[in-house]
Amino acid sequence: MKSSELLMKIKKEICPYKSKIMSSIENTDSINSIMSKYNQDNFNEIMNLSPDELDDEIDEEDLNDFENRIDHFFELYAPDDEEFKEFIKAISLYLAFIAKKPLHPQGIKFHNGSGVYKKQSVYYCTGKSEFMKDELSLCKYCISKMENTK
Repeated sequence: MKSSELLMKIKKEICPYKSKIMSSIENTDSINSIMSKYNQDNFNEIMNLSPDELDDEIDEEDLNDFENRIDHFFELYAPDDEEFKEFIKAISLYLAFIAKKPLHPQGIKFHNGSGVYKKQSVYYCTGKSEFMKDELSLCKYCISKMENTK
């Protein structure tokens, strides 16, 4: 699949969320607030991006595997939130396969103290080596490099 085709699919899937995404941002330092802001920024980026700017080929097996991993994640942590799952799936597909940006924003701190940071032009996640141990971890597709905190 061409990245331009994936972008068009993503745009179609997230367009209905426009009114919700614009009104859902809290201004706190919580993980949820930071992720909401990151999702909003990426939503705006997606809506402003032209498919004419994209020409990469994306492996459809990887796309399917990634979508299955998101489904697995939501089955475990938010089984009743189908609408939110589809929004997050679309944003995450964009991040992993088009924008090639981390699945979590730079500067985020997770509950275990790990986080994502950028050094020069490379993103690092201090928790990736641990998170990769989870069954069907999304980290497989995140561009952040592993960095141990020890």
